[in-house]
Amino acid sequence: MKKIAFILTIILCLSIMATFAVSLELPLRVVVDGNKLSFPDAQPFIDSNGRTQTPARFIGEALGASVTWDAASKKATFVMDSKKLVLYIGKKEYELDGRKLQMDTAALLVENRTFVPARYVAEAFGATVTWDNVIKTVYIYTDGRVVPTPQATKDPVYGWIKVDTDRQDVEYGISITFTSDSKILEERYDAAEKMFADAYGEDIAKDVFQYLRQKKTVNDELTLKTYNLGKKTVTAEAAGFSILLKVWKEGVVF
Repeated sequence: MKKIAFILTIILCLSIMATFAVSLELPLRVVVDGNKLSFPDAQPFIDSNGRTQTPARFIGEALGASVTWDAASKKATFVMDSKKLVLYIGKKEYELDGRKLQMDTAALLVENRTFVPARYVAEAFGATVTWDNVIKTVYIYTDGRVVPTPQATKDPVYGWIKVDTDRQDVEYGISITFTSDSKILEERYDAAEKMFADAYGEDIAKDVFQYLRQKKTVNDELTLKTYNLGKKTVTAEAAGFSILLKVWKEGVVF
């Protein structure tokens, strides 16, 4: 019996560790010249060829190009100054200034939205691209600077912030892992507050994080506090190593 209990304990610990690891995953981010792109509906994703696919209009306009879509020919055209890039849905062949070239992936049509591989679009207009696999972030620099790929270490700020969207009763949530390093903790608060403000506005973000920032030690506990966001409710709380805020879907009553 003791042996069985020991095995069950090990299995439980491994399960908890796996759940904790998953909870720290970040959504895919695209950063252009230091500014994180906002995708209000369709989100970027990694395709089967390992390439980051982003909604065509958002990546094109962030780079300074005009973007048009030809539904009949199923092609997206990007134009900036004298340069012209044409990508075809489902085809690895593409055109750059009239030349036919090959990619290792293809533009895609997902739920009637055109997605294009970020690297090929960026590099077509002279930008440089790096990928940080740890924090799932594409960095694009339009000035063509050469930036080394970040080392494979967990980012002490973004690597410990998790963003959830559209769960059963919660449309948006942020969880921050507490650290006793006060400088890093403040950076986590700053980063998470900006994420929340980008989604719901600076006023509500300021109120919520004014409360959450009161947690300065691991023993500080912040009881559940609610805020009105139109017809929705925002909750904030903290205990132990967990700092949580949630935006509950309309109709959920507290």
